[in-house]
Amino acid sequence: MAPCAALAQVRVVTTTPNYEDLTRQIGGEHVSVESVMRGPESVHNVVHTPSHMMKLKKADLWVHSGLDAELWAPLLVKGARNPRLLPGQPGDVDVSRGIALKEVPSRGGLTRALGDIHIYGNVHFALDPLNGIVIARTITEALKRADPAHAEEFESRCQDITHRLRQLTERLVERMRPYRGTPVVTYHRSWPYFLDRFGLRSIGEIEPKPGIAPGPRHLSDCIESMKSQGARIVIVETFNRKKDADFVAERVGGRAVLLAHEVHALPEIDTYEKLFEYNVEMLFAALQETGVPAQGTAASPAPTTTSPPQTAVGESKD
Repeated sequence: MAPCAALAQVRVVTTTPNYEDLTRQIGGEHVSVESVMRGPESVHNVVHTPSHMMKLKKADLWVHSGLDAELWAPLLVKGARNPRLLPGQPGDVDVSRGIALKEVPSRGGLTRALGDIHIYGNVHFALDPLNGIVIARTITEALKRADPAHAEEFESRCQDITHRLRQLTERLVERMRPYRGTPVVTYHRSWPYFLDRFGLRSIGEIEPKPGIAPGPRHLSDCIESMKSQGARIVIVETFNRKKDADFVAERVGGRAVLLAHEVHALPEIDTYEKLFEYNVEMLFAALQETGVPAQGTAASPAPTTTSPPQTAVGESKD
């Protein structure tokens, strides 16, 4: 009897590179996976193409953030005309399931005058590595349903990722412990999950409202707030204007720090784990260089595994 032919790979399309990397780590050689988003751009403003629709048309699984994070995603699914990926169908993989969302707004006060707010809560939950464990579990269960023959392999890899992310989180939280409670300003409200996990405190944003460019008055308010609270660090994403962040940071004797919000947002970041390694080391270095006083004992030397290393000012953000 001729040997059985190998099963075809599970075809997966994800909205973001974070989910692409986790899917590849779990699925291994049994998956073919591609992200619509490249990495450096904002998840809110991704331009999709007919080629993306063609990939979705052939996909077995569609991994996305759910909620109202990727407003372009439903249009892409509709254009693909793949019934497997419709909401509630087996190929629809909403990784927000099981996530404890932050900053869920009161529905009564929601208007577009508040900017690009998210009605279900802050959608940047993948920036907490422990939420990455929840996301990995959701992806694993979807892969098991799509390819039961390799369910044990998917489960083993999921458990491995879970172990690694827990160890990574424990180590990086300890790394940042000397600066626990330190105030920072962010450009966009992308970072509440990250800041909460690693013990920093946001005192405002460069944007006066979500998605709205700052004017001189708001930048001045940010500077005064940072001076009054002793903040010296401004966190900025690759899709926002570092020039504005530099302007504010320089006037308080601080630094603007460009961090990765996604895998591939910066060339050094090619895995989900490296995103956290890089971001924590860049922040730690910036806090030391700007003379921010540590609250605890000196931290251990920097790991050698990576490259170099709320109450907002203005309105409530997404």
